[in-house]
Amino acid sequence: MTDSKYRFTHPTVYCFVIVVCVFGVRGDERTPAEWVQAMHEAHSKLSFEGVLDFWNGTDITSIEYCQYVIDGKPQVKAKPLNGPKREIHRTDEALSINFSPDDALSDMSNDLSGYSLSRLFPPDVATLSESYDIAELPDRTIADRDAVGISIMPKQADRHGFKIWIDKSTALLLRMEMCDCDDARLLTMLKFTEINVLENSIPELLVAEGTEQSELSVSIVNEEESDTTGVQADWEPSYIPEGFKLSGIKSKDGVLIRSKYSDGMNSFTVQIRPLPGSKNVDIQLTQMVGPTIIASRNAIDSRGRPQIITVVGDLPRRTIWKISEGVKFER
Repeated sequence: MTDSKYRFTHPTVYCFVIVVCVFGVRGDERTPAEWVQAMHEAHSKLSFEGVLDFWNGTDITSIEYCQYVIDGKPQVKAKPLNGPKREIHRTDEALSINFSPDDALSDMSNDLSGYSLSRLFPPDVATLSESYDIAELPDRTIADRDAVGISIMPKQADRHGFKIWIDKSTALLLRMEMCDCDDARLLTMLKFTEINVLENSIPELLVAEGTEQSELSVSIVNEEESDTTGVQADWEPSYIPEGFKLSGIKSKDGVLIRSKYSDGMNSFTVQIRPLPGSKNVDIQLTQMVGPTIIASRNAIDSRGRPQIITVVGDLPRRTIWKISEGVKFER
């Protein structure tokens, strides 16, 4: 009879055990794409409180950021800890902001629509993989947590790329960088410096007591629709970067005034509005707010009326202008 001790000490058996152990451990690890999928699910289900730093390319703002999942729906409260006093409450249905009198952003309130972290990434990673290469990056320690690094780089140079780090234990996003694919220049960055996952005692998300309401308080209902049935439009963009799909529209009196497109990571909107006054003046304007490009130009619609075409998105300037120049009116 073979000695039982042999079965565990023979070099061949020993090597086999090591191979099984190594590949067994690796088999339990997530691929980069699976980590992105897990992150989306975590931000849809977990409640947490923390502090994050956001760099817009010029200034750094520290933000107290809280997400509470109530009845299966994420609700967000965000309050900058430096700069103008401002408090933001966000759900999928509405955005409520309380501004201070010295807040320059109050003049732009009607154009705000930003998303919470729970909606930064698409639920379908397969769709994301159509336009981006998803690969590993070196792990890091962020907010005293072990984080997995993931690179999400576009297959075409008509949009920006991302580097993200995900908490190994909860799959929550801990750091995200947006970078220019032409020169790898960092465009924006957010990172948590503190984060605490909540398991019990989740508070109702209401306007905080003591927050002064004023004439600068705004409540913006998400009026974007996804169904274009019955909506009239005499214009359409003839150039849409590959992988971008219609994600929402806004209409007024049954007439299309704005379309939004997304590839899951980057997005842009196209808006048509009448040119003030009766004369068709020549307009070619470009503004840059952090990584966001705003391009406006004048055009004549199918009825001979002067219009302004505005394209807004976190995309390279050349891509924004190509989209703008591709908007055509039916004749």
